[in-house]
Amino acid sequence: TLAVQYCAVPFSVAKVAPNGFSPRPKGGSAVIQLRKHGHPPVSVKNEKFLFHIIRASFNQRRKTLANGLNNSGQFSLPKDKITEGIERIGKGAGVRGEELKLEEFAKLADYLWEQIQEGSGP
Repeated sequence: TLAVQYCAVPFSVAKVAPNGFSPRPKGGSAVIQLRKHGHPPVSVKNEKFLFHIIRASFNQRRKTLANGLNNSGQFSLPKDKITEGIERIGKGAGVRGEELKLEEFAKLADYLWEQIQEGSGP
């Protein structure tokens, strides 16, 4: 969902009833159209890093965002720097990745990217 939001605006085009599929699913479906943004809705210092952060935050869904990012292996920063970044976007240490909006992920990614560039890693 976050990748779609970053790249395009989704529009519902049609609803598809469950009996339109075989085997029949329990719920309904929809056909969507994606209209590409002229420019992404958020500005980030490193787009690839933003997607690393998003992916890492959802790899271990039952973990807090800080633990998921700390255990991701995507980058090397002390957990206190990760927690500091989460607090800077106005979230508590117990927040999970699914609770963040795209704008919050962008701010967090920028902060963590700055920390890496400054050599705050171990």
